[in-house]
Amino acid sequence: QRLADGRPVPETMAQLAGLSQVKYVFVYPEANEIVLAGPAEGWQYNANGQPVALTSGRPTLQLDDLVTVLRTFAQGSADFGCSINTRDANVRALSDFVQKSQSKGPISSTSVRGWVNQLQQKLGRQDIEVWGVPGDSRVARVIVEADYRMKLIGIDKLDAGKEIPSYFDLLSSSQQKNVNTMDALRWWLTMKYDGVSHSADKSAFEIHGSSVLCQSENQLLTADGKHVPTGQSEATNRLFAQNFTTNYDKLAARDLVFADTQNIFDLALVSALIQHQKLDEKAGWDLGSFAPNGAYSPARYAVPKEVDSVVNHRVYNGKDIVVQAAGGVKGDVMSVVKSSELNKEAPRLGNMAQSAKASELPAGRWWWDAAK
Repeated sequence: QRLADGRPVPETMAQLAGLSQVKYVFVYPEANEIVLAGPAEGWQYNANGQPVALTSGRPTLQLDDLVTVLRTFAQGSADFGCSINTRDANVRALSDFVQKSQSKGPISSTSVRGWVNQLQQKLGRQDIEVWGVPGDSRVARVIVEADYRMKLIGIDKLDAGKEIPSYFDLLSSSQQKNVNTMDALRWWLTMKYDGVSHSADKSAFEIHGSSVLCQSENQLLTADGKHVPTGQSEATNRLFAQNFTTNYDKLAARDLVFADTQNIFDLALVSALIQHQKLDEKAGWDLGSFAPNGAYSPARYAVPKEVDSVVNHRVYNGKDIVVQAAGGVKGDVMSVVKSSELNKEAPRLGNMAQSAKASELPAGRWWWDAAK
């Protein structure tokens, strides 16, 4: 209605009334309503202009992100995500350079840093790929930044706290001997949920154990510069990913881009639920201005297309170990909502949905505090 009247979207709508997490989804067919519920509080803007909750310090959920992922699943997409990819020609040049260097014998300690700088120059720029969401959306901006910062943490270019040591810090002396200089370590982020319970009539849903999972793999680099998946992850690589996953909440409190990524996953799960369970049809809602061709226009940003390669090194017992990390972010939420193991019936949610109904709201109010 506000768009039709030529009025701006108010701040309370843009920040989804201060929600910092979605824990419940309720559908009320008789009122034509779908309701998202969870902890909410007032917010303030940090130095970067990002709205953060006053008490918890978490970023608020944003209407732009919700509309973006609603459109993703309304258009039939199965997932969304990003990856930062090396260029084959650059990897070939890197491989040739390393082989020529090794043929000349050990690298002196005084030459190591210059050698590593040459490696980074050979590897050059990497291409950013975004799928499932518009490249100019805030969702794309957040997940690409999270992916890049995860790489920086992995190779000790960014401090994530003592709970998440870098790959270098985790290498034991025995493992150092088995590291292949040209191995490619892959880390990527995806969603992690303990489950989604629902009422008997599937009008109420509860999301359990929302978090983010870091996964790992060792890839082989071929002579023509290709990355070959192995489906395997050596012990140190797995340990880095496990630490990242176990301590994700602490990391998200320290670096808000990771909290933002978790928020986007939650909104994506809600959107996938709406699509898979046909909650929009139950509520008699055609997505309105949020539909793929709807009137609401989320903010647009410069499309991320390429980024510098991240390379770091350590010297162990006179031997150089160089890590080149590949990775990405993948929001495969349909696998969550379709999983029979993760989706269970919970009769108590029927009563909760009834108690969460709004009583009489002031004119124009679109949100309420269920606790009151």
